[in-house]
Amino acid sequence: MKLKKLLIVICLLTIFSGILVGAKPEKGISAKSPVVIGEVLEVQKSEDGNTRVTIQGYIKGKEVSKITVVGIIDNETKVMNSTNDKKEDIVIDKGDLVYARVNEAMTKSEPPQTVIKRIFITKNK
Repeated sequence: MKLKKLLIVICLLTIFSGILVGAKPEKGISAKSPVVIGEVLEVQKSEDGNTRVTIQGYIKGKEVSKITVVGIIDNETKVMNSTNDKKEDIVIDKGDLVYARVNEAMTKSEPPQTVIKRIFITKNK
């Protein structure tokens, strides 16, 4: 009788362990997208309402590295500053310091281009 209970417990533990090991992580649990921290070198506004911002600084993804990247600010980008102004009132100028969470997909051009999901702007006086 004790042997049967022991075999049942071992069997259940094996099945449960197999389920945990084989489980795929949820989408919400995945690693966060890369962060770019740096200074704005150039701002270009396009006719379609998007703004291209050239940022020179550092990117933190799996590791930290120095980079110059062109970030595309579109209608879905969350734009913030220290005074909590509305998105329409915030102006990005050359020399501003930015903290931007960017999309994982990046072009292989030089400098690489990516869409900015969220950007925090600090005026550099």
